[in-house]
Amino acid sequence: MTPQETAVILNLIPGLGPVRIMRLMRAFASPELVLEAPAAMLAAVPGIGPELARCISSWKSIVNPHRELELAARAGVSVTTLFDGNYPESLRELPDPPVVLYSRGSWTQADSERSIAVVGSRMATHYGRLCAKTISHDLAEAGVTVVSGLARGVDTEAHTGALDAGGRTIAVIGAGLNKLYPRENSELARRVAEGHGAVVSELPMDMPPSRTTFPMRNRIVSGWSRATLVVEAPARSGALITARMAGEQGRDVFCVPGPVNRHSSDGCHALIRDGAILATSAADILQDMKWQAPEAGLPLFSPSSGSTAADNVPITREEEEVLHAIRQGFNTIDSLCSSLGQPAHAVTGSLARLQIAGRVTPDSGGYFSIN
Repeated sequence: MTPQETAVILNLIPGLGPVRIMRLMRAFASPELVLEAPAAMLAAVPGIGPELARCISSWKSIVNPHRELELAARAGVSVTTLFDGNYPESLRELPDPPVVLYSRGSWTQADSERSIAVVGSRMATHYGRLCAKTISHDLAEAGVTVVSGLARGVDTEAHTGALDAGGRTIAVIGAGLNKLYPRENSELARRVAEGHGAVVSELPMDMPPSRTTFPMRNRIVSGWSRATLVVEAPARSGALITARMAGEQGRDVFCVPGPVNRHSSDGCHALIRDGAILATSAADILQDMKWQAPEAGLPLFSPSSGSTAADNVPITREEEEVLHAIRQGFNTIDSLCSSLGQPAHAVTGSLARLQIAGRVTPDSGGYFSIN
């Protein structure tokens, strides 16, 4: 039995999933030993239990890896496993990496080294769609791979913007590749796969989408990428799950602010309040991620004299109090609110203005530092 067949078998067993597979791998050292182990030994692994152990030990009567590989071959789909050398390194870093990746098209290691997830609402407004398409276009034009989920709304615009720039994009879907969803994006998926990236899934070829498959997909979208950009998201949005996962994976999270009188951006504003990095253009992201050298010439907001931008942008008394508090070690939004006795909206407003003035910088983990 080949390592690829072993990985496919584990991926096909109902109820197993990537977290439990990784626990089994740590316990038995190789996938082959997992499949050969008696049910009693399997049941002793945390999270497995007797019923699932019986399924694993009797896998031959439950799953058919040869049929699955034939389905992939007939559909022109490549099968890459966690044990292959060309598996994306950024996904290999995850605690719950997908054991199998089915793909149409191709990816390179560079796609994970210089990449950003662009996510947001399926019911995006015209403003959200325009922001997603424009920023994705400009990022792709700068050589950044755009990763998204092929869903309606923001995802669709993100992939389209990257393609229109002649750049690369990865579409991770929440269904098997034989059950592409949504069907209306079939032509977009074809464009992605034909020389501009890949359409990818960890799910078996004929698995339909469900309420559980989309959160699973989200961790791959954020994990494949070095940062995540939330373009437009209401207070309850799947994009916020992706943003949370990105933070847990140690990735930076950027957010595009929206009109304050529309609930369509409430989720973005909450993320910014909690420490996500405000972004209004691809240039903001390229600079913060150090993917592009600063343009030659005078820095932003700098006059023609030799003085710095920070010396010449006036700040208010409230903003000076925020700077003083950060110097004292109160360098998160929560600690600043407690220290200053001010509500979050007042503190975040001051931080945004100080950021524009070049006086403070948002760091990973929701912290702020003085320039």
